[in-house]
This record gives sequence, C-alpha cells and structure tokens, in this order.
Amino acid sequence: MKTAYVQNRVYNYGYCLGGTGLAGEAFFYPSGFALGAGNTLYVLNKGEEFVSCAGITKLNLDSEYIWESRGDDFAKGRGPFPSAIAVDSAENVYVADEFKNQIYVFDSDGNPLGDWRPRQSRDDTASNLVFPAPNTAGDGISFDLILKKEGAWDTSADGELNGPMGLAFDRNDRMYVSDSYNHRVQVFTRDGEFLGKWGRLGCEEGEFNLPWGITVDKEGCVYVADWKNARVQKFSSDGEFLAVFGGPDSGEGRLQRPSGVAVDKDGDVYVADWGAHALKIYAPDGSHMLTLLGDADRLPPWQQAKVNANVNTLRARQRADLSQERFFRRPVAVQVDDEGRIIVLETVSNRLQVYIKEQDWIEPPFNQ
Repeated sequence: MKTAYVQNRVYNYGYCLGGTGLAGEAFFYPSGFALGAGNTLYVLNKGEEFVSCAGITKLNLDSEYIWESRGDDFAKGRGPFPSAIAVDSAENVYVADEFKNQIYVFDSDGNPLGDWRPRQSRDDTASNLVFPAPNTAGDGISFDLILKKEGAWDTSADGELNGPMGLAFDRNDRMYVSDSYNHRVQVFTRDGEFLGKWGRLGCEEGEFNLPWGITVDKEGCVYVADWKNARVQKFSSDGEFLAVFGGPDSGEGRLQRPSGVAVDKDGDVYVADWGAHALKIYAPDGSHMLTLLGDADRLPPWQQAKVNANVNTLRARQRADLSQERFFRRPVAVQVDDEGRIIVLETVSNRLQVYIKEQDWIEPPFNQ
C-alpha cells in the first residue's frame, strides 16, 4: 500500500521496529505496548511458558534500545503472564498479569514501585496498592492465589479481576481495565481504589464476550475491543453505550477477533484485528474507511544487524521469496501519537509497523 488516500486523509507507510530474541534488542511474543515521553515505547513481552523472557523492553521510535526488565529480574515478585501495559501522567508503568490477576507498577526506569494485590486476600481494604512489591525473593505462587483459582472466593466482586487483558488511563489518571473473564470494564484510581464498573456477558449493547484492548479518547470516551463479539464498543466515561464499530456482518468493515483499539485526535478509530491479520480504520461515525494488511518491505534495524552478522542467513534471504514478510501476523495492539504516527504491534513477527497520517492535508484542486 505505501500510500493510501481515503476521505480526505492520507496514510503513508513509514518503517518498522523490533526483531525476534529473548533479550536485548528484540521482542518475544509481545502482548502490548504503551507510549511514553520523548517518543519512547514500553513493549510488553509475554514470552512462552517454558522460556523465561517475559517483561518490558523500553526503546524509542528511532530504534534506540534504552533498557529492559525481563526474564528472572521481571519474574521476582511479578507474575508469569503479563497481558497489558499502560503509562500514567507521571510515566509510571502499569502491567497487568492475566494469571495472578494483579497490576504491577514500575517507574520509567523499570524499578518496581508496588502492585495491586487481590482485595480479598488482604485484611485491609482501604487501598489495593502495596509498597514495596511483595514476593521480591520470587517465592512462587501464593496460597491465596491457589484459593482464588480454585473458586474459594468470588472473583467477580467489585475490585476483583479475572483475566485483565487491557489497560488505559484517561487524562485524570483513572484506569480503565478490560476484565476479560468477568466480561466487564472496571475503573480504578491509579492507586488501585475501585471506582466503578459496567458490562456483563452477552452480545447486546453494553455487553461483552471476552473484552480485550481498551483506550480512552481526548473527550474521555472509552473504546473496548469486544473480542468474541467481533466489534468495538464506544462508551461515555461512566459506561453509557454510544456507538459500535465493525461487527461480524458489517461488510468491508467486519471484524473477526479485535484485540486492540486506538483513537486519533480527529476521532478516527484504529482496530488491530488479530483474527484477520489486519488493521481496520473507521471514521468517527462508524463507517469503514480503510484496511491495512502490512507494508514492511525491509527488516527492522535490530533484526537486520543480526542478519548481516550471519553470512549464511544473509545469503539464504537473498535467494528466498520474502514478499510475505510485509504482512501483519497477529496484530495485537495499536497506538496513535500526537504527530499522527499509527503504531501496530505484531505478536508473531515480533515487531512494530509504523504508519503516518498526514496532518492538515488538503485535497489538491483540479487543473483549470
């Protein structure tokens, strides 16, 4: 695609970032990312069950590696299955764990600040946030966690989480959480105080079936990727249903398994469709405008450096048909920055593809 013109908008493909690896200048099965200050990115690596490489990689949009907290360092006191990541106004980094059902907090340098422990596993209920982070010796799964997983208490109670898969902050640092297996959205302060909730299992307006990605626009409206209902729902900040994007039977704009959602300053909506290996773009009124399938015509710098260092790999790539490499492979998350960059994270390809929406573009006049 390289450049697309649609409804007085211009989208240009830019470049890609990342590469495959267990540590350093690489990602490994990333599950989400967040935008930081100064064109920085926090990429959350989920890893695999028997590969200890889960954690955060921080880089910038120029492919500069900054730091990482991965593997055993990340695992000490933190969960094995990181699922979502978000950054607050102070650039503290919040990571959800879909197995332990907790939220972990780090500063912008990767130092642990604390975590939200399950409310019913503690005696005090004034706040969920604990300082410092517990289990710093990496002492494994707690008895409380086993009881919770075995159903010894209600994981659907207010403030309890069951598979948190999406995190997003609004401008007032209220955190919205896609509480996936409870089929709802919950709202917290950044210190873990429960504020509210909405949603239940179903397919009607305001109902969910395994919600995943979540975002908040500049007006405070909340958008939720409703994974199994194959749609994105838009709500007011207090949960009033406003609109729907996509759906299983919406023609060119149909969604299969939406996993991530973002909104730009013009109100255009971007949906990472995991099931369709695509990025779907919608106008604010819900009409489908464009589908992107990926345009990565060259390797990310980190990956290219590894290829250049191995002459056998380099020669093999020169002989191979690499045309399929450009396409998205399981896009899991999307973010849009203030400069119009649309950044798409791919779980299988371990990379980010970057598109640029031209700002203040004007349709040129016809020749007279």
